[in-house]
Amino acid sequence: MKKFLLTLMLLGAVSAVAATKSAKAQYPDGTYRGVYISSQETQVELQFDLKNDVITKINYRTLQYKGHDWLNEDEYKAKNGGYMKLLERITNKKVQDVMPTMYNSEEIEKGGATVREMKVRSALQYGLNLGPFKLPKKEAK
Repeated sequence: MKKFLLTLMLLGAVSAVAATKSAKAQYPDGTYRGVYISSQETQVELQFDLKNDVITKINYRTLQYKGHDWLNEDEYKAKNGGYMKLLERITNKKVQDVMPTMYNSEEIEKGGATVREMKVRSALQYGLNLGPFKLPKKEAK
């Protein structure tokens, strides 16, 4: 009986350790940067913060197509609402949950925009592959 209880206790401890390891974040916390480049033009550049694999903050550093700046040119700023909503949609979500949903090939802006959701997904993946651009500040003890 003692051997059985000891084995059961040991099995429980091993299971608890395994469960703790599987819950660990896949990516280090920090600030990441990723880009999507096509025809030697940086079309999408993102900066995003991860904490426990959750995208806590994300913004475009560059959003261009065929030489037009979709963040600063008035004509294109008026059309970039879909791109901003995309970032809102993925903020505060786990990166592992977000990435598979971004494989659609539909255009974000139906009125002729060709910067697609897939390009944003590619920039996110590139940033994750590179690793953190900046690690979070350590808290003073």
